[in-house]
Amino acid sequence: MLGSGAMDGEILVWSKTTWGSFGQHNCKYTFVIDLSTLTQQPIFKYVTVRHVNQDSRKNIHRYNYARVEDIKKLGNCILKVVTDYKSSGRHDVTVKYYDTNLNELKTESSLRDSRGFYDVVYLPDGRKLRISKDSVEVMEK
Repeated sequence: MLGSGAMDGEILVWSKTTWGSFGQHNCKYTFVIDLSTLTQQPIFKYVTVRHVNQDSRKNIHRYNYARVEDIKKLGNCILKVVTDYKSSGRHDVTVKYYDTNLNELKTESSLRDSRGFYDVVYLPDGRKLRISKDSVEVMEK
């Protein structure tokens, strides 16, 4: 999760980089999932971020960094990090989940049912969450 422009004690929480003529891009988005309300919001609604704009004449190079100290203070939350990479030949979207100490959580990704795609995230306290693009639910054990 570290970025090349991060200062000491910071991590990359959002980025957008583009190149080429066919929509090539590499983007990272971080969301905070509040376990008490079962909602997910962009990280900038919870912590202060530092924005760095290194756009060139033709391409976008934008980055947002957050302090690790601020993320660790979030409390009853987990982080959802979405990476969207598109080259001229392939398009990959990956999702990883972290606790507020930035330890990766065990996950089953890209599952599908009648409501669409979702992930199952195993919390350290034994609960399982069903997380989709639009909702967060606690699953029965």
